[in-house]
Amino acid sequence: MTAQDSTARTSRRRTAARRLTAVVLAAGIAAALPPAPGIAARVPAEPKDLAKEYAKLQKRAAALSKEYRGELLSLEKAKKEAEQAGVAAARASRDYEVARADIARLASSSYMTGRLDMMPLLAGPTGSGIRDATVIEHLSRNNGRRVTGLRELSERTARSQREARTKLDAVKREVEDLESQRTRVRKLLAKYKPETPTEKAPTGGRPDGVNGTKSPIIGNSMTARMRTVLLAVDGRFGAFPAIGCARPGDPQDHGSGRACDFMESSGGAMPSASARSHGDAVAQYLIGNASRFGLKYIIWRQRIYDFRGSGGWKMMEDRGSVTQNHYDHVHVSVL
Repeated sequence: MTAQDSTARTSRRRTAARRLTAVVLAAGIAAALPPAPGIAARVPAEPKDLAKEYAKLQKRAAALSKEYRGELLSLEKAKKEAEQAGVAAARASRDYEVARADIARLASSSYMTGRLDMMPLLAGPTGSGIRDATVIEHLSRNNGRRVTGLRELSERTARSQREARTKLDAVKREVEDLESQRTRVRKLLAKYKPETPTEKAPTGGRPDGVNGTKSPIIGNSMTARMRTVLLAVDGRFGAFPAIGCARPGDPQDHGSGRACDFMESSGGAMPSASARSHGDAVAQYLIGNASRFGLKYIIWRQRIYDFRGSGGWKMMEDRGSVTQNHYDHVHVSVL
């Protein structure tokens, strides 16, 4: 074997060793860099675990919605927020893992080209292996922007997972609250059987021919139960600028004749202080007579009071306008 052959073989061996070391280095760095962080030991770090838990809660929520005659709006709000938070957490986790893998490849490439000094990386307490901080420090000399981005992604992933867990816990609490009222709600539903709306009379009055409401009615078609509530509220607190009831094609209670809106202002304007106080009085009257009237829920000033739960006002999401947020009317739904 010539000296030239020996030199070439030695060079190939060194290259192979360097490549093998680079692979080991990349794997080591990938393992050493912090994984997508969890938020506590008891909380699964993987978004897919949150998704599984959410799927189980979805089944319980669907069963409750069917059993409780639907429109569990506070639960729907919690579910929507949890789903959005879960998507954000999964996206943040994916972004982090991609960046983490890029950093590992960068370290491997830097070593292969001789731009990364191995000795400081392997230095430190015996058996410690490649240290996160040391890797970050050496890579940051020429790749500070990437490393900073990795840190930021790590923090964003942690925040996203905390948010997802918080929102998921809110869904769980809402489901458990509704489930805890099952015996009471079953009795309520047994007492107030479903009703079919009746059409208004040609004269514009009630289907039974009775007239005399103080307020103009828009969509004068509703169930007998909703009509009873309308007359009681209008008789006690009217006249309102308008009372909006039936909306043909509406998939919720307005479409089935089980809801009316008692307007406190018109044209989408925010009610005056006196009109707001008037709406507060209407809402309080309905809360006090919910069982007698067979109410399902009321909405007023971006809050919902669902009588199928354990009680109390709950904030709703911002829907974007005075009317959609129920600042200008008290919404009433009956069973």
